[in-house]
Amino acid sequence: MAQQNYGLAAVLYEKQIFELTQSALSEDSLRQTYNQLLTRKIQAQKSERSFEDAWQTAQRFDLSEPDNSIAFRMRYETILCGYLAQHYNETYGLLQQTKFYTQDSLLSESLQVVEIFTLNELERWTESKAVFQQYTARKGLNINADELYKFLKKKPKNPDKAQLLSFLMPGLGQVYAGYPKEGIVSLGLQAIALGFGVYHVWHKYYFIGFFTGAGMFQTFYFGGGRRAAIMAETTNKKRKAANNQRIRTVVIGAETKKGSE
Repeated sequence: MAQQNYGLAAVLYEKQIFELTQSALSEDSLRQTYNQLLTRKIQAQKSERSFEDAWQTAQRFDLSEPDNSIAFRMRYETILCGYLAQHYNETYGLLQQTKFYTQDSLLSESLQVVEIFTLNELERWTESKAVFQQYTARKGLNINADELYKFLKKKPKNPDKAQLLSFLMPGLGQVYAGYPKEGIVSLGLQAIALGFGVYHVWHKYYFIGFFTGAGMFQTFYFGGGRRAAIMAETTNKKRKAANNQRIRTVVIGAETKKGSE
């Protein structure tokens, strides 16, 4: 670990865990040592940014630990690994479970940061706002939650609606999705394809007009509809990422200020 060879460190911690089965330690000492080695292995895996591996390792904690504060630290580590590994549903379930088992309100309150972040990833914005307000009240922070969560007033883009609008009027779905330039391009391509077909039919080149012109128009028409739906989803993802980052910046800033004090 000191040499920052985290992959090898994780392997050696696992070797020590395996050798515990052959030791003569008491049941309590065996459990404590086992959990300590797992914690160190997780630290090595997180340092290597192997978050999925750290999440899998955290599942092995022996939670029969009678010391509530130690048991809480293991549960918190599991929750953090779940969040980092992007297992947001499982992480939220563990959060609720941990709050149920934790009698100390101060320990439960320390879960608020990761709970806010997890709810944001699940797009459960209203619940996230409620926890954020509890967090700011506990910290005595003068932050306007309504202003920070004002994006709740904006409805997400509907991919089906974007596709339908594109079929009704070429390019309109892209405009609705937030990409007006691409909407103009889509409209232009379909107009060119349609014009190509009409021009050749008018000059009695029926085969080229019907098959080439109509084929091009059909490709651009249906492709534009599918593209509009994808772009609506992309807009939603970008908004989600921007909203999450804004809230993370505020919370991390508050935690950093707390640490410096």
